[in-house]
Amino acid sequence: MTDETSGATGESADDEVLPKWGTAELTLRFPPFPEPGALSDPYFAPHDPVRARAVVEALGTVAEVLEELPDRPEVGDVSSTAVRADLELVAVGCWGNVVHVLDPALVGDLLADPMDTEVLRQRQLHPEARIAGSVEVDYGNSYLQDLVVLPGGEEMNVFGWDCDDDWDYVGDPEAVLRALGIGREAAAAAEFDLDEEPRDRDWSALGTLAIWGVATGHHAVDRQVSVFRVRRTENAAFDLEEIWFGRS
Repeated sequence: MTDETSGATGESADDEVLPKWGTAELTLRFPPFPEPGALSDPYFAPHDPVRARAVVEALGTVAEVLEELPDRPEVGDVSSTAVRADLELVAVGCWGNVVHVLDPALVGDLLADPMDTEVLRQRQLHPEARIAGSVEVDYGNSYLQDLVVLPGGEEMNVFGWDCDDDWDYVGDPEAVLRALGIGREAAAAAEFDLDEEPRDRDWSALGTLAIWGVATGHHAVDRQVSVFRVRRTENAAFDLEEIWFGRS
């Protein structure tokens, strides 16, 4: 990865990242929130690239925007991280009152938690917003994290390795659902089932409920995003080196 003063590096076999796959998504939804129990798709405005640039410039992982690349028609068109230069790319979607960020610098494991740090920053910047974060990184075994933070203070943070039985569960999922106004049956129909054992629950579905509600057909993948090449902060550069290159 580049340092604080350089731009994109060239690509070579030595630049290939260690994880087989990794992603980190941070999503904020500002009021108005979905009506509890509403089943119709929420309306979102078209992507706002001007606001997207302001969002990326405000991230704690970004020291400076070096280049704005062509927009991608869909979130799914954003390439996965494969080489060192990919770690300089951040994608941002701004659709009405929803902001969606894909940033490899937010990928962490049990030794580093950049997602937690950024969620705390966003909570301080935007106390009125619902925030959801999701991390997955695969070294052969996968580290996963899902967290939800609501304006009233309710939160849930779940993280661990898929090969371990002992995961960390911080928060109260029932309190989160109550704050969202979503009952157990509706949550279960949306694939977050409190009757399952904690280790077996689809925790990412709780974040989906917080951002999108129980609406059918809700997806970020078919929405336009802006892509930026950035210079990283010192802390982000260190975490990126450790997560993507330093641990096997």
